[in-house]
Amino acid sequence: MKISVRDLKTPRQWRASVGCDAHHFAQLLVVFQAAYTALNQMQLADRMVIRPAGTCMKDEADLLVLTLFSCKSGLTYDVLGLVCGLDAATAKRRQDEGLAVLREALRLADCLPEREFQSPAELQRYFSKRRAVLLDATEFATQRPPEKAAQKARYSGKKNATRSKP
Repeated sequence: MKISVRDLKTPRQWRASVGCDAHHFAQLLVVFQAAYTALNQMQLADRMVIRPAGTCMKDEADLLVLTLFSCKSGLTYDVLGLVCGLDAATAKRRQDEGLAVLREALRLADCLPEREFQSPAELQRYFSKRRAVLLDATEFATQRPPEKAAQKARYSGKKNATRSKP
């Protein structure tokens, strides 16, 4: 792979490329390796011995770097593949694989946040144990549907609100 752990030398390079420093990366890598082994019943290096053709991932560290780099940079698969020395389809497959392993690693480390709650009481119990809650309320543009009925269903009515007369 074109970008690897050996290329990251300064704390600034670590934070800019994968979002954490070398110490935290090493801590995460231990859990990531355990999660990879749990999901695949073998280590990545052993798996690459079985099918070495076209392989550029040497170990779990390379997969973790690719995964964190792709999340941090937000590149398209074509550009991610170019930067990492892969084609676009392989870059997507490796990112998907890395995200699945990362999700399992965070679950094993008990760091994965809850995504669904069955009741308001369950939600309140969960957040009573937490000091702070960070919500990402980023608004994304959406494509307007071409059908009139679909447009009407998605219309919020905010732009043409009528004011009451004084």
